[in-house]
Amino acid sequence: MEIVLKPIGIVHTKLSDEEVKNSWEGVEGVVEVFREYVEGLEGIEDFSHIIILAYLHKTTEKQKKVLKVRHRRLLRFGIKIGDIPEVGVFCTDSPHRPNPIALTIVELVKRDGRFLHVRGLDLFDGTPVLDIKPYTPDRVVEKINVPQWYKVLEQRIFEKFGKKLPV
Repeated sequence: MEIVLKPIGIVHTKLSDEEVKNSWEGVEGVVEVFREYVEGLEGIEDFSHIIILAYLHKTTEKQKKVLKVRHRRLLRFGIKIGDIPEVGVFCTDSPHRPNPIALTIVELVKRDGRFLHVRGLDLFDGTPVLDIKPYTPDRVVEKINVPQWYKVLEQRIFEKFGKKLPV
């Protein structure tokens, strides 16, 4: 079976890919929704946060074959590579995966027609947007379980920066 998706919009940010990657809490940007989908935005401005599904267009064919990874993003936060376990790609937010689809939750700052100004964005300039959904209270999961290796890494990040693990 082949699945073909058509983007409904595109991400715009003035920052470089490296600046987006190195951001602790995401960056500000704009999601441009293409004209033919503008009607689908009606009422979105009443939500404080939205979920963006996007296609990670910079993922290479070789990277799409990756099935085991280390949270390399943590290297930027002072964690040593030897302290990061290798796990299945479906246990991470790595862009290296068979179907490089991103899910990100952002704050909706304002709607300007078909342009959604957002904060907390972790997508590169030019990233195709596949869908937008409202972030609603029924989606909040309050009690979750994570593996021990995740708890250890989260504790190390907290000790270093006083913040929870950004993955």
